[in-house]
Amino acid sequence: MRKIISISALCFFFFYSSGFAQRRIDTLPTTMGCFRQAITPISQVLTLRSDMPPDCILGYIYFDSLCRGLRSSAQVDTLLSRITSWDTLRIFMRFLYKMEEYDPDLFREYEFGAVYLDTNYNISPALVAYKFWEYMNNMLGRKNRYNYLSEVSLILHIRVFDVQTTYDSLCNFPFNAPPRKCVSAYVIDTVKGLHFRSCDYDFYKQYHKGSKPQDAIPCISIMYSPFSPKSYAYSDHIVIPIDTTSTDFPCDKCYGQTALESGKDYIVFLEDLFLDYNGLNSFYEYTPYPTYNEEGGIFPIDSNGNVLSEDDYFGYGVSTSLPAFETSLRSDIQSIILH
Repeated sequence: MRKIISISALCFFFFYSSGFAQRRIDTLPTTMGCFRQAITPISQVLTLRSDMPPDCILGYIYFDSLCRGLRSSAQVDTLLSRITSWDTLRIFMRFLYKMEEYDPDLFREYEFGAVYLDTNYNISPALVAYKFWEYMNNMLGRKNRYNYLSEVSLILHIRVFDVQTTYDSLCNFPFNAPPRKCVSAYVIDTVKGLHFRSCDYDFYKQYHKGSKPQDAIPCISIMYSPFSPKSYAYSDHIVIPIDTTSTDFPCDKCYGQTALESGKDYIVFLEDLFLDYNGLNSFYEYTPYPTYNEEGGIFPIDSNGNVLSEDDYFGYGVSTSLPAFETSLRSDIQSIILH
């Protein structure tokens, strides 16, 4: 027996709506399993750093100006309606790309926390970001790769070294906890991502004796649900079995049990997912970014060193050598960020 529950919409409503009242402190966390990583919330509305790229700084300054100057969702719509060409749209996309690339934790904290730190903010940065996401999809198409590259938090070449299974609640709703996969991986190469959270040391030390050396290969912790759809083009629901001991039932477009396997390499496109805030820390996890392509942000690298893309989402081919795939990716990224 199984049940289909609209989890994703409920989760988004909780996170998005929380930005328009006193910042909510949960008595229970929204998620319990896998890699619930804590960060210190921002303490001032603009947290600019000396190593930020210029377009990242400009992006934050522009968001700051919009949140102080605009007063309603309708005014955001009016502003975006004036964007009628790729050249103009690309300016916004460039800012978004650079803010995500620099530090997605910092950008999420700004989106959801800035409105509490400055009473002169009339609208939340999360509202501006969400409206722009909608506008990009409407203008260029919901599966457009430039939208995807702008929105995604991290693009990494990883080698998985551990996969474990746990069970987890989602968004504090009283449903049976579905299985979740807890993946630890080495970061072999970075296409997008200047700062990201390291993997859980408890997982890392299983494979390395003693303290983690400073020059060790970077690692990252990733979570995914086998029962989540890889593309919301098919569904915005998570299929949850009533009997959580069941591990196999029809879900052709879901990630499944073997989306990421130990010992294998992948190009992954990761979302930095905000979970909740407890008054002291904010909590996040990395998860594959679905919605835009049928692979759900996970592109396997086979034993011959070819990146596989069943639906040829990027247009580079269904089987492309890793160097050619990364070169094409970086070329598309340059189309967004090049002045």
